[in-house]
Amino acid sequence: MTGILARHPYAVLAILLASLSSTLGAQQPTTDPGTAPFIAIPAGLVAITHVQLIDGSGSPAKPDHTVILRGDRIEAVGPSADIAVPAVARVLDLRGHSVLPGLVGLHEHTYFGGVGRFTDMRVSAPLLYLALGVTTAMTAGSRSPEFELELKRRVDRDDIPGPRFHVSGPYLDIAAGGPVNRVAVTTPAEARRAVAEWAERGATWFKFLGGASRAVMGAAVEEAHARGLKVTGHLCSVTFTEAAALGMDALQHGFITNSDYVRGKRPDECPPGNMQVQADVDLASGAVRESIRKIVAGGSAVVSTLGVYETFDPERARLDPRAMAMLAPATRREVEETHARVAARGFTVPTRLLKKMMGWERMFVAAGGLLGAGSDPWGTGYLPGFGNLRNYQLLVEAGFTPEQAVQIMTLNGARILGVDRELGSIAPGKLADLVVVQGDPVRAPEEIYRVVTIFKGGAGYDSARLRAAARGKVGVE
Repeated sequence: MTGILARHPYAVLAILLASLSSTLGAQQPTTDPGTAPFIAIPAGLVAITHVQLIDGSGSPAKPDHTVILRGDRIEAVGPSADIAVPAVARVLDLRGHSVLPGLVGLHEHTYFGGVGRFTDMRVSAPLLYLALGVTTAMTAGSRSPEFELELKRRVDRDDIPGPRFHVSGPYLDIAAGGPVNRVAVTTPAEARRAVAEWAERGATWFKFLGGASRAVMGAAVEEAHARGLKVTGHLCSVTFTEAAALGMDALQHGFITNSDYVRGKRPDECPPGNMQVQADVDLASGAVRESIRKIVAGGSAVVSTLGVYETFDPERARLDPRAMAMLAPATRREVEETHARVAARGFTVPTRLLKKMMGWERMFVAAGGLLGAGSDPWGTGYLPGFGNLRNYQLLVEAGFTPEQAVQIMTLNGARILGVDRELGSIAPGKLADLVVVQGDPVRAPEEIYRVVTIFKGGAGYDSARLRAAARGKVGVE
């Protein structure tokens, strides 16, 4: 046995994580492997020197910078020539690397949907998010909210590696059940009760699906806000401008789900053709500009999920072999079959619609809107972490500078969650959440995938170890 482990250093992790998966599923007390096997650089006094700094503020990238970490905090940041590195610090000379804040994902899941069966990513989701730089994640709709709340507690205790989870509770809609396990809220009183119940259990966000009325959503928003909590939604029956007027905190997916642009839409009804007719909407029209003005005025943020919708574009959809390696064999075959018939699945996103989604997001930001981003993992081969990084490339393609794209995915996300005083940018006093990338994703956006080390609360996690532990697990948890 000793010889086997020596030749295969991740074998022990696989054994431990297999045990963890089964015990998490049963939600029984267990001895977890903890985070130690994945940490390459323990928290302490650490100097990260001679890196390109992309600080999350949107300002231009800064060459040859040094970041000093002390415990779980950032102590100092500045040009390497100006920073005095403490003699007792552990020095990491990372010339040729870039450092950016830990990513903040605003549409994340711990289940894999869109395949023949919905499967929980009980082990792989936390590993993959952290491995690809996501240090904070809001689960925009929980298929198993009790499990996610327990998962959050285990991550917070450092029993298992993963991002800081903000759990949104169960999906709220006009009917119960379905593969995502919705809770029915058809009256304002039911909406208030659902929010109150899950707030008591520990949820801090609540997500609506597309069928509820304005009265029901408004009641949920009022109840959540009274408790210091927030509400988001994948909308249809209620438009973005209506939701903003109700005070909804974050509107998911952007232009493609905004039924403001569907002619003949009736109040509180999801119109036919939503997520399709937008392909023919004129972004330059006064109606579109006015809707954006109202959304911004109402204070609602928008969450960009360009990457997942790209997987429904027959002209652009591609399977990332790095992500596919994380799938169990049977799930991989199913995803490959789904991809092969992308144009015949009944729901497709033509390229012109994807381009209009990009243009609408630029308009929203130019008008003063707060844009964040999330991955929305789905059975088109779109996985946690990998999807978040694809969003970076697409935001740059949309016309944002690389530094603006990083800001959308970090500091803006922290602002939407209400935690920007603690994280989201690289500044003295903030939590030491950093992503170390080998190369220059400003010059070459595809290099964003070359994540080497992820610092979360000052501890440096090895990306390769995390990915190795998740390999082949999606679909068997």
